[in-house]
Amino acid sequence: MKKGFIALATLLFIFSANVVLAQRGPAASPTTTVSQMIGNTEMTLVYSRPSLDGRSLETLAPKGQVWRTGANANTKISFSKEVTIGGQKLPAGEYSMYSIPGDNEWTIIINKAKVWGTNYDESQDVIRFKAKATKTSNSVETFYIMMQDFDKNNKNKATIELAWGNTSVKFPIEVTN
Repeated sequence: MKKGFIALATLLFIFSANVVLAQRGPAASPTTTVSQMIGNTEMTLVYSRPSLDGRSLETLAPKGQVWRTGANANTKISFSKEVTIGGQKLPAGEYSMYSIPGDNEWTIIINKAKVWGTNYDESQDVIRFKAKATKTSNSVETFYIMMQDFDKNNKNKATIELAWGNTSVKFPIEVTN
Protein backbone atom coordinates (compact mmCIF):
# COMPACT_ATOMS: atom_id res chain seq x y z
CA MET A 1 0.00 0.00 0.00
CA LYS A 2 2.80 2.40 0.95
CA LYS A 3 4.64 1.79 -2.37
CA GLY A 4 1.43 2.41 -4.32
CA PHE A 5 0.84 5.70 -2.48
CA ILE A 6 4.41 6.87 -3.16
CA ALA A 7 4.09 5.96 -6.85
CA LEU A 8 0.76 7.79 -7.11
CA ALA A 9 2.17 10.85 -5.29
CA THR A 10 5.19 10.87 -7.62
CA LEU A 11 2.95 10.70 -10.71
CA LEU A 12 0.77 13.53 -9.41
CA PHE A 13 3.85 15.67 -8.74
CA ILE A 14 5.23 15.08 -12.25
CA PHE A 15 1.82 15.78 -13.81
CA SER A 16 1.43 19.00 -11.78
CA ALA A 17 4.91 20.19 -12.71
CA ASN A 18 4.22 19.54 -16.40
CA VAL A 19 0.90 21.41 -16.25
CA VAL A 20 2.59 24.44 -14.64
CA LEU A 21 5.37 24.44 -17.24
CA ALA A 22 2.87 24.03 -20.09
CA GLN A 23 0.83 26.97 -18.84
CA ARG A 24 3.87 29.25 -18.80
CA GLY A 25 4.49 28.80 -22.52
CA PRO A 26 7.34 30.42 -24.43
CA ALA A 27 8.96 33.57 -23.06
CA ALA A 28 7.33 36.79 -24.28
CA SER A 29 10.80 38.30 -24.84
CA PRO A 30 13.24 35.40 -25.27
CA THR A 31 16.85 35.92 -24.19
CA THR A 32 19.42 35.64 -26.98
CA THR A 33 23.19 35.28 -26.79
CA VAL A 34 25.30 36.15 -29.83
CA SER A 35 29.07 35.63 -29.94
CA GLN A 36 31.09 36.84 -32.90
CA MET A 37 34.77 37.16 -33.69
CA ILE A 38 35.88 40.52 -35.05
CA GLY A 39 39.46 40.01 -36.11
CA ASN A 40 41.09 38.41 -33.06
CA THR A 41 38.53 39.82 -30.60
CA GLU A 42 35.45 38.01 -29.34
CA MET A 43 32.32 40.08 -28.92
CA THR A 44 29.34 38.69 -26.97
CA LEU A 45 25.85 40.20 -26.74
CA VAL A 46 23.19 38.99 -24.31
CA TYR A 47 19.77 40.59 -24.68
CA SER A 48 16.05 39.89 -24.62
CA ARG A 49 13.97 40.25 -27.79
CA PRO A 50 10.63 42.01 -27.25
CA SER A 51 7.93 41.92 -29.93
CA LEU A 52 5.73 44.81 -31.03
CA ASP A 53 2.63 42.64 -30.61
CA GLY A 54 0.33 45.38 -31.94
CA ARG A 55 2.14 48.16 -30.06
CA SER A 56 4.24 50.97 -31.53
CA LEU A 57 8.01 51.23 -31.24
CA GLU A 58 7.60 54.71 -29.75
CA THR A 59 5.47 53.27 -26.93
CA LEU A 60 8.03 50.57 -26.05
CA ALA A 61 11.20 52.62 -26.65
CA PRO A 62 10.11 56.28 -26.24
CA LYS A 63 12.05 58.91 -28.14
CA GLY A 64 14.35 61.01 -25.99
CA GLN A 65 14.31 58.54 -23.07
CA VAL A 66 16.92 55.99 -22.00
CA TRP A 67 15.92 52.51 -23.14
CA ARG A 68 17.58 49.27 -21.99
CA THR A 69 17.94 48.23 -25.67
CA GLY A 70 15.84 45.10 -25.30
CA ALA A 71 13.50 43.74 -22.65
CA ASN A 72 13.81 42.37 -19.12
CA ALA A 73 17.45 42.64 -18.02
CA ASN A 74 19.53 45.31 -19.73
CA THR A 75 21.60 44.33 -22.75
CA LYS A 76 25.12 43.10 -21.99
CA ILE A 77 27.97 43.56 -24.44
CA SER A 78 31.52 42.32 -23.91
CA PHE A 79 34.81 42.37 -25.78
CA SER A 80 37.85 40.20 -25.14
CA LYS A 81 40.20 43.00 -26.31
CA GLU A 82 40.05 46.76 -26.73
CA VAL A 83 37.83 47.96 -29.61
CA THR A 84 36.76 51.23 -31.17
CA ILE A 85 32.97 51.45 -31.14
CA GLY A 86 31.10 54.40 -32.60
CA GLY A 87 34.48 56.07 -33.15
CA GLN A 88 35.55 55.84 -29.48
CA LYS A 89 38.01 53.50 -27.77
CA LEU A 90 36.51 50.98 -25.34
CA PRO A 91 38.71 48.77 -23.12
CA ALA A 92 38.15 45.01 -23.05
CA GLY A 93 35.44 43.98 -20.59
CA GLU A 94 31.72 43.49 -20.04
CA TYR A 95 29.32 46.44 -20.19
CA SER A 96 25.65 47.30 -20.31
CA MET A 97 24.31 48.85 -23.50
CA TYR A 98 21.51 51.41 -23.39
CA SER A 99 20.16 53.70 -26.08
CA ILE A 100 18.15 56.87 -26.45
CA PRO A 101 15.90 56.62 -29.51
CA GLY A 102 15.44 59.63 -31.75
CA ASP A 103 13.96 60.43 -35.16
CA ASN A 104 17.11 60.43 -37.30
CA GLU A 105 19.72 59.26 -34.81
CA TRP A 106 19.96 57.32 -31.58
CA THR A 107 22.42 57.83 -28.77
CA ILE A 108 24.19 54.57 -27.93
CA ILE A 109 25.40 54.33 -24.33
CA ILE A 110 28.03 51.89 -23.07
CA ASN A 111 27.77 51.74 -19.28
CA LYS A 112 29.87 49.85 -16.74
CA ALA A 113 27.06 49.09 -14.27
CA LYS A 114 25.51 45.65 -14.61
CA VAL A 115 22.12 46.17 -13.01
CA TRP A 116 18.71 44.83 -13.91
CA GLY A 117 16.60 46.41 -16.61
CA THR A 118 15.65 50.03 -16.21
CA ASN A 119 17.97 50.83 -13.28
CA TYR A 120 20.15 53.09 -15.45
CA ASP A 121 22.86 55.17 -13.73
CA GLU A 122 24.34 57.88 -15.97
CA SER A 123 27.36 58.26 -13.67
CA GLN A 124 28.44 54.77 -14.83
CA ASP A 125 28.61 55.73 -18.54
CA VAL A 126 31.88 54.79 -20.22
CA ILE A 127 31.10 56.22 -23.67
CA ARG A 128 28.19 57.71 -25.60
CA PHE A 129 27.95 58.22 -29.32
CA LYS A 130 25.38 59.02 -31.99
CA ALA A 131 24.27 56.44 -34.55
CA LYS A 132 22.19 57.11 -37.64
CA ALA A 133 18.61 55.78 -37.58
CA THR A 134 16.97 54.97 -40.89
CA LYS A 135 13.40 54.04 -41.75
CA THR A 136 12.94 50.70 -43.48
CA SER A 137 10.14 49.46 -45.73
CA ASN A 138 9.93 46.08 -43.99
CA SER A 139 8.70 46.03 -40.42
CA VAL A 140 10.60 43.88 -37.90
CA GLU A 141 8.14 42.39 -35.38
CA THR A 142 10.69 41.08 -32.87
CA PHE A 143 13.66 43.27 -31.92
CA TYR A 144 17.09 41.99 -32.90
CA ILE A 145 20.74 42.98 -32.73
CA MET A 146 23.08 41.54 -35.32
CA MET A 147 26.59 41.84 -36.66
CA GLN A 148 26.91 42.58 -40.35
CA ASP A 149 28.92 44.24 -43.10
CA PHE A 150 32.28 42.62 -42.50
CA ASP A 151 34.82 44.18 -44.81
CA LYS A 152 36.14 41.33 -46.99
CA ASN A 153 39.54 43.05 -47.06
CA ASN A 154 39.64 43.85 -43.32
CA LYS A 155 38.24 41.33 -40.82
CA ASN A 156 38.92 43.83 -38.00
CA LYS A 157 35.81 45.86 -38.87
CA ALA A 158 32.10 45.13 -38.49
CA THR A 159 28.77 46.89 -38.05
CA ILE A 160 26.19 46.29 -35.34
CA GLU A 161 22.56 46.76 -36.34
CA LEU A 162 19.63 47.30 -33.99
CA ALA A 163 16.36 46.64 -35.85
CA TRP A 164 12.77 46.91 -34.69
CA GLY A 165 9.57 48.13 -36.29
CA ASN A 166 10.54 50.21 -39.32
CA THR A 167 13.77 51.44 -37.72
CA SER A 168 17.35 50.33 -38.30
CA VAL A 169 20.25 51.78 -36.31
CA LYS A 170 23.81 50.90 -37.33
CA PHE A 171 27.20 51.69 -35.82
CA PRO A 172 30.77 50.52 -36.46
CA ILE A 173 33.11 48.39 -34.38
CA GLU A 174 36.80 48.08 -35.13
CA VAL A 175 39.42 45.98 -33.41
CA THR A 176 42.36 48.14 -32.41
CA ASN A 177 44.84 45.26 -31.82
